[in-house]
Amino acid sequence: MSRDSQQFARAALPVLKLVRQKLGVGGLIGLVVAALLYLAVIQPLVASRFGVTLPTLVDLEPPVESPTPPPGNAEPGATPGQGSPGQGSPGQGSAGQGSPALTEIGRDTYRSAAGLRYTRGSRHGTRLEHLMSHAHDDPDRVGQHGVFDSDDQATVVRLVDEAYQQALAGVNTHTEREGEQTVYDINMGRRIGYVGGQSGNRRGKPAAMHLRLVVQGDRLITAFPFRP
Repeated sequence: MSRDSQQFARAALPVLKLVRQKLGVGGLIGLVVAALLYLAVIQPLVASRFGVTLPTLVDLEPPVESPTPPPGNAEPGATPGQGSPGQGSPGQGSAGQGSPALTEIGRDTYRSAAGLRYTRGSRHGTRLEHLMSHAHDDPDRVGQHGVFDSDDQATVVRLVDEAYQQALAGVNTHTEREGEQTVYDINMGRRIGYVGGQSGNRRGKPAAMHLRLVVQGDRLITAFPFRP
């Protein structure tokens, strides 16, 4: 007996019992003969002569479904979805920048790529926090208040690094000594911020292309945009 015939015989037993009750022995024999004739003669004949595979009477093997990987397990080489950006250490690079703007070298102490040290001190607590106080205007401040165009910490630190390197090279820089501190007035050749505070706001916040950088050795004291 062929495989299909065996499958049919196993699957048909419950049905045959029911048919025997309804149709009697004669009807049951006729049904079995018709089924065997289909499986043994008609189906192979049609397949050999016409190349058409007729459906079998039963299919005992359910289709195998492809396993679905559990959630959270990405396929090798798959690109994970974007998450919310985490908060990095102070001065971590902004989008498009490969290296951090600052490297932590001690408690509340950082070194920039150009070699400037940001230490503790000033009324803001640290020199880094003091620098970033110039990233926002203070309209009520008496006099002038230099404000950077960018309020991104990494961008501001890199701008100060650029000015520091330009000052060390003596390019478009005026230098003065005040005790242990060195004051650099650097022409950056482009707008880097504006003058705010009470004075600057009265004048419509004029643009600033110069940066005043005060250092003590390699230690940053302050830096801010200004107009000479």
